[in-house]
Amino acid sequence: MVAENKQLGRFYGIGTGPGDPGLLTLKAADRLRQVEVIFAAAARKKKSFAGGVIDALGDCSAQRVSLPFTMAQKMADREQQWISNAKIIIGKLKKGHDCAFATIGDPLLYSTYTYLLREIITLLPEVKVETIPGIMAFQDLASRFNLPTVEDRESLLIIPAWGRDENFSAKLKLADTVVLMKTSASRPELMDELDKAGFAGEFLYGAQLGQEREELCRGVAAIEEVPDEYLSLIIAKRRPERQPTNVAKNEGLEDE
Repeated sequence: MVAENKQLGRFYGIGTGPGDPGLLTLKAADRLRQVEVIFAAAARKKKSFAGGVIDALGDCSAQRVSLPFTMAQKMADREQQWISNAKIIIGKLKKGHDCAFATIGDPLLYSTYTYLLREIITLLPEVKVETIPGIMAFQDLASRFNLPTVEDRESLLIIPAWGRDENFSAKLKLADTVVLMKTSASRPELMDELDKAGFAGEFLYGAQLGQEREELCRGVAAIEEVPDEYLSLIIAKRRPERQPTNVAKNEGLEDE
């Protein structure tokens, strides 16, 4: 509800998970039901993943607003868009509306939310902010195959595949497990580099997780056969021989 004295609204960053509404946390669901306005990045297609998860709640009555975010080459153009969107949200906050920015995955990991949050805090430093984490796509993908992402002293490396640089190969040497996010632009080259770096045994691929067009596969040959998708990822492990040959299914596992 809008405060009677027009107090400043609270701003929430909410991770909706990889796409499956069942992976939305209880806390995220509660906040989405409580806020008056929910902002999200305008979808490349007609319906966003985050929007689909929110729709599945069924009892979310908040006003829904889509915000455009440019991917222009010039950083100045991107920053201007962040500022413009921040001002739109601030306008609602100043009217006393509690507002949320919903995003797939986690709000603080490769998310548009972080740029937006920075501008909002700069322009409205007195605003109260709560960020609610979300399940990442690589966690969902690993769970589908019951694959331990890392164990004991193993290290995990997460790389945005769309922005790899000249240090990419050097970074691979530091990790036991690698997660490559958004692999559609150069998947064959990525697979080749992973192979050269010793990640030749265990490969998982996922795309459009939690959606009707979901793709899941395991192994190099299977991955080479699936079409490219923007929202895609690869998990590769350096030591596949350490993985158990018969991993228990998710069903029926009990907490120790």
